[in-house]
Amino acid sequence: MPNVITIDGPTSSGKSSVGFLFSQKIGYQFIDTGRIYRAGALYILRNEIPVDNEDKVSAVFENLNVEFRHVGDKVKLFLDGEDVNSVIHSPEVTFIVPKIAAFAKARFFAKKLQKKIGSEKNTVMAGRDIGSEIFPDAKLKFFITADEKVRAQRRYDQIAKTDTGANFEEVLKNMEKRDMTDATREASPMRVPKDAVTIDTSNISTEETVEKMLEEYQKKFD
Repeated sequence: MPNVITIDGPTSSGKSSVGFLFSQKIGYQFIDTGRIYRAGALYILRNEIPVDNEDKVSAVFENLNVEFRHVGDKVKLFLDGEDVNSVIHSPEVTFIVPKIAAFAKARFFAKKLQKKIGSEKNTVMAGRDIGSEIFPDAKLKFFITADEKVRAQRRYDQIAKTDTGANFEEVLKNMEKRDMTDATREASPMRVPKDAVTIDTSNISTEETVEKMLEEYQKKFD
């Protein structure tokens, strides 16, 4: 049975950056599960599916055709064979993701997909409920976090690259709202998984974070 190492944490905490580098260091595949929900959101928008209709939204995730592929030094997500990495972080997708991710039925089908992916090969999987709900028996779990304003600044810097009208206070407000939604939703709320190693990335680099993770990995697997 392949090993799965889980990484959970709030938005813009650095999960994806550290997860990808960490996975490269140990030779595992890296899966950012947040992109599965974003792909579903993109499909919903493109096909004008009512966002408030849980049954129709859930049906999208039941039949979602997504694939993670390593392309060069990146992991790209394909939806129905199309590379959608450049569009899944659009404001429109970002706006509806928390709503559809809160549906229990949608999460049920997304979980099945995540479990299938993790069962196929050694995997580092990042999300908000991976260590607590998807792979609670994982041998090594991480919870990556950072100060709210630090996370908002990271998100603002990312958005500002393509949106000159980006506003930091608005980004911070949206992040606070997303944190609250993720932590209080009925279906698989975000929390620190049992036995998880918590790392605060507010004042350390991606490389320094990965070094801490490698130390924990060596303790568990060497």
